[in-house]
Order: sequence, then structure tokens, then C-alpha cells
Amino acid sequence: MTTTLTPHQHFPSTIYSVDKPEFLDMVTLISMQYLFERKKSEVNPIYPVQTESIFHEEMISDFTAFIAQSAWTILDNQGHAMSDKETYFTEMWAQEHHYMQGHEEHVHGDGNQITGFYFIDTPKDSCKVAIHDPRQGRRLVNLREANLNKITDSSETILFVPQPGRMYFINSWLPHSVTRNPSKDPTRLVHFNLGVRPSTKPVKAGPIII
Repeated sequence: MTTTLTPHQHFPSTIYSVDKPEFLDMVTLISMQYLFERKKSEVNPIYPVQTESIFHEEMISDFTAFIAQSAWTILDNQGHAMSDKETYFTEMWAQEHHYMQGHEEHVHGDGNQITGFYFIDTPKDSCKVAIHDPRQGRRLVNLREANLNKITDSSETILFVPQPGRMYFINSWLPHSVTRNPSKDPTRLVHFNLGVRPSTKPVKAGPIII
């Protein structure tokens, strides 16, 4: 006699990606300007170079508008009440990861709702985006994975291999990291956070589709 178990999957952790090479030239230009200025001061060789916030730059306004609209669409698609709310930038930095530099696992609090990455330079064997299981209770009792090279329900970390012009979005509560860079050439990216606030006018879905 065969018994069939019915799975019910809830509480997902979703990662969104999109290739937007049309922003690459202008975002690279602004990022390199800020990185150049940042490296005029003393830089710690252990940590990546990180600039001050750049989301206010008018030359990348199309880029920031796309990110803000995408963040709104993601939250709306997830079922949040967004018709009277808007997304806004809290932070956006350019980062440069040199040999063996990375960014350890973390989340973004302080009211942030959507976090993301936009990659500029990805040399061979560059940094990767690592997304970690947010369920701390599961981590405490997790069994050893049968095959670390296969993505299954037992996986604790998922790696995404970036390309120039590729963008990733996640909920800010989702633990993430940037793996250490084994390449002699730097990995460069823009890392951003957005919050949510009441809107002064009704907000409607844009042309972005999930």
C-alpha cells in the first residue's frame, strides 16, 4: 500500500534578478568617481572600499527610479498593502572588493524593506552573492547535506554568480553576504537599501512584471 504525503510550502524566501546593461555605463562612471575620491583617504586593506551614498546623483536618476519602482512592485506582489505607500532610498554605496575581500553575513534593519546589488565589474572567479537560510531554529538542528553541489530543501546557503549589469533584489531581513574575492582583479558593485513610507498620492503598479 502506497501513501502519498502532500507538501504545503509556506514562508518563502525569494530572490529576484534582472539584467539591466543599459544602466551600466552611467552607474560605472559615477561609482568610479566616488571610489576614486574615497581611495584618496586611508583605506583598510582588510575591508572593501565603500563610498558615501550615491542615490542622490542626478546622472543615475533613471537607475534609481527603476530600483525604487522594482522594490515597490516586489512588496506589492508579496501581498503587502502598498497602494498608499512609496519606497525611498535609505542608502546606496559603490563597493570595490579586492583580493580576498568580501562582506560577511548580515541583514539590514533600521526600517529597510528591500535590499539589492547591481554589479559593475565581475572578473573571472569574482565575488558571488550568498543568500543564507533565515530560519535560525532550523540552522541549530540541520542535518548534513547529502550533496553540497545540489540545491535542495536541505541547502543552507545559495550562491548567485553575478555578471556586469545584473541586479538582485531581496527582502532586507534575508541574511546575505558577498563571498571573498579570489581574483587579483577587483569586483565592483552598487549595494542599496530602500524603506517604505506613506505616499502623498495613490501609487500604481508600473511596467515591471514579476
